[in-house]
Amino acid sequence: MNESPQANRPMRADAQRNYASLLNAARVAISERGADIVLEDVARSAGVGIGTLYRHFPTRQDLLEAVFLDEANELRAHAEELANAPIPFDALMSWLRLQMDFAARGRSMGAAIMAAKHVPGTRIYDANKAMHQAGEVLLLRAQAAEQIRTDVHIIDVLRLVYGIVMVNEHASDPDGVNRMLDLVIAGIRTKPSGD
Repeated sequence: MNESPQANRPMRADAQRNYASLLNAARVAISERGADIVLEDVARSAGVGIGTLYRHFPTRQDLLEAVFLDEANELRAHAEELANAPIPFDALMSWLRLQMDFAARGRSMGAAIMAAKHVPGTRIYDANKAMHQAGEVLLLRAQAAEQIRTDVHIIDVLRLVYGIVMVNEHASDPDGVNRMLDLVIAGIRTKPSGD
């Protein structure tokens, strides 16, 4: 995956706005069409010309990678914000629900993006790892508060979340995802005393 030409130098304010607009437009396009986004449509939705898109993202893959990185960094930041929430269990559950949405969009980005999550040294791998580590802090806080079983690991919970997304990808029951996540949450939660 290539570094954006803009990655090594600061962007002007207008270039930053264009970059952010392109990422937002790409997110919408990916949620609607998956990796088969039409770059001209993304540029038009962002209110910029196709040349501006190509200056920031020379290839479709660069744009998909940037969207993934942006969302992974956002999830890491959310986890960091939630790390001081008063109820650790609620903080973890809030983050897992955000993960559910991220997993659904991530699957739409294509195999190359998903494969890069497992290749050490790629920016996607590093961002994904940092996001998981931030989520692990939430899990450890909930375990320390005796709200989550101590034998639960963040990677297992995330794999369950991603699995829920996969099996419900083409399901006709839109609420099935939430019911299945509720089952996972019930399975990792400590039992209230008196049960």
